[in-house]
Amino acid sequence: MTLSARAFWLLRGRLGRVSALGRSAVSLLAAPGTAGRAFRGFRSSSLRHDAIIISGTEMAKQIQKEIQRGVESWISLGNGRPHLSIILVGDNPASHTYVRKKIKAAAAVDHVDERTVCNGIAPEKDVDGFHIINIGRLCLDQHSLIPATASAVWEIIKRTGIETFGKNVVVAGRSKNAGMPIAMLLHTDGEHERPGGDATVTIAHRYTPKEQLKIHTLLADVIVVAAGIPKLITSDMVKEGAAVIDVGINYVHDPMTGKTKLVGDVDFEAVKKKASFITPVPGGVGPMTVAMLLKNTLLAAKKIIY
Repeated sequence: MTLSARAFWLLRGRLGRVSALGRSAVSLLAAPGTAGRAFRGFRSSSLRHDAIIISGTEMAKQIQKEIQRGVESWISLGNGRPHLSIILVGDNPASHTYVRKKIKAAAAVDHVDERTVCNGIAPEKDVDGFHIINIGRLCLDQHSLIPATASAVWEIIKRTGIETFGKNVVVAGRSKNAGMPIAMLLHTDGEHERPGGDATVTIAHRYTPKEQLKIHTLLADVIVVAAGIPKLITSDMVKEGAAVIDVGINYVHDPMTGKTKLVGDVDFEAVKKKASFITPVPGGVGPMTVAMLLKNTLLAAKKIIY
């Protein structure tokens, strides 16, 4: 499942219309479990069961309720409604999927230099966390507006109780808005200004030889995959009881239906038989990314970071 259009528009109504505020947060899009109940530790039973499938959809609903309460509290103090503006750069399919989850229709603007646009947005309104100041503060373990996908992965890990302290983590993907900030959050000291996961993190990418990648993933307690390669992670690459977070967005041809379908970077059906936790695609990190973007919007409106 993905976030329904009706659910988003109801939430968007809570956040306010575009014309409601002169002071707005800006979302720049580039290429890229049940809530409220924590799963503590890994399975202790000697019996082999499939992984717990983390529903990003359900978790996102809980976060949206938290955001709604935050918005209502903010407005009750006499403040204006937060509002979100969206700029889409380029024509990447992953970006279009991200937009559809937010407004149900993606409208591409002119193709312009991504970095120039990122840095042209005021850091305090940069709710995607792409501005050089937000990225810099993230890397220095300071409070910042964190890229929504990275924040989604971190929130999933925290809310499900997946242990990262002293654990081995592999992040397969090095993009500046997903893989890199995910790795930063997971390896950072948990006692710093912006606490992190205290994990030992290995960063791989699409050009890491498969056999080399396998060496690392077989040692990993947590695998986060954001490389954009369907079935990059197969069951023989995952050790028993590892947690697997799939950030991949890939459109592939389904020979059974003749249609195009959305899949992640993990061989889901096979890997879920070995993992302790796993996120599906769709219905995993995607809805959580939308929720964390909206949370960033509220943080920006309340000027909590800046």
